[in-house]
Amino acid sequence: MPQLSKYWSFLFFASLGYYALLLPWQVQWLPVTLGIMLSGLFWLLSADFRSKLRNLSGNKYAAFLFASFLIVVLGSMHSAEQEEASKEVFSKLPFLVWPLMLGTVKALEKKRMEQILRFFVLSTAALVFLSFTYALYRYQQYEDPVVFYFADLLSLTKVPPHYLGMYVTFAYALLMYRLIRGTPLLPKIWLNALILSLFILAIIFIWVRMQYLLFILVNAFLVGQYIKAKKGKKVAFAAFALFTVFFSLLLFLIPGSRSRLLDTYNELRSFEQMVENKQTNPRKFLWHEGLEVISENFWMGVGTGSENTALNEKLEKVDAIFWDGQHTYQLYEMRFNYHNSFLQVFAANGVFAFALFMILLFYPLFDLKRHPYRTEVRLFLGICILSFLTESMLERQAGVLFFSFFYALLLAMPHTKNNEKKVSGPALEAESENA
Repeated sequence: MPQLSKYWSFLFFASLGYYALLLPWQVQWLPVTLGIMLSGLFWLLSADFRSKLRNLSGNKYAAFLFASFLIVVLGSMHSAEQEEASKEVFSKLPFLVWPLMLGTVKALEKKRMEQILRFFVLSTAALVFLSFTYALYRYQQYEDPVVFYFADLLSLTKVPPHYLGMYVTFAYALLMYRLIRGTPLLPKIWLNALILSLFILAIIFIWVRMQYLLFILVNAFLVGQYIKAKKGKKVAFAAFALFTVFFSLLLFLIPGSRSRLLDTYNELRSFEQMVENKQTNPRKFLWHEGLEVISENFWMGVGTGSENTALNEKLEKVDAIFWDGQHTYQLYEMRFNYHNSFLQVFAANGVFAFALFMILLFYPLFDLKRHPYRTEVRLFLGICILSFLTESMLERQAGVLFFSFFYALLLAMPHTKNNEKKVSGPALEAESENA
């Protein structure tokens, strides 16, 4: 397997660390994409391309990402909206770049791999803490509670709330799982507990309803991991029950999250028709009309970048009236995406793109028996899959940068235990530490 020299290896790792640190922030004055460019530079300077390409040739997870990017490119060739198609192809470049780099180099040492995960968790925690601090400062000036919720709370980052909710859930899952396993990412128990508490508050105040459900499901999964590690079923189930009750009480006690739960209740009541002047969630109509677009363009899709136009043409016939908190509106007055990554991919590039997308997300869940980061992969993919159900997460940079990086880091990059038969002597001892 190709190896970076010690010097280039450190610089490559440093560029990955830069990327992980800036990923939750994505501020314009310090671009996170610089991490991709620096990683690419040090990858090129390390040379040994023949060995890299040889290693890449058998990398199925890198191939999944490459194929996803290729389909986007091919779809752009028959798109009616070439400008949008070009933007989409450019935004999906990390699907090509990250597996090309991470899929060809030697696996990061365990210490450095842990540092990358730690950088992401700490950076996400710092963003959450500073966001609450800044919101409190603004509240003292304006006395408007809206500063604590949704996009207003996240004024320090360019990452939209739905995406940051996904980031926070993953960071929480990483931190909690490592505590359960007995190999915490952070050195002090009190620091782990403080950051976990911050993440719980962040999920509540970021105001993304899907993350409420996902957060409970993640904790249910972690209970299973605790039982597996500690064999303490009664303690685990009791802790999960208490956490669920506590989390639910917070949701109902805090005005913002309570209003979101009330919205959900009203939307479910009015799913078939308007009830007490309340209309269901627009997603019902987006998904219905999205399926219409898919049925009419089943094999090839409408083309990369053209799927939203096709959807919005369908929405012109929807006569439902909605309330945004200030005035009424109809769906044709705004431009929507599918609010579902699976439908978005299917509508854009057809059934083969959809099949590849399903393989990309679900195949690793059945192929992880010898993977040293199998639980982290399951948490990552589970969080992504459920988040993708209610948002077109891969249509924006925040989703592409997050998904492509961690997919390549956890799956496309070779890990020692995956090459167990080729390892002997001291390297085998190092491998046993990764298990």
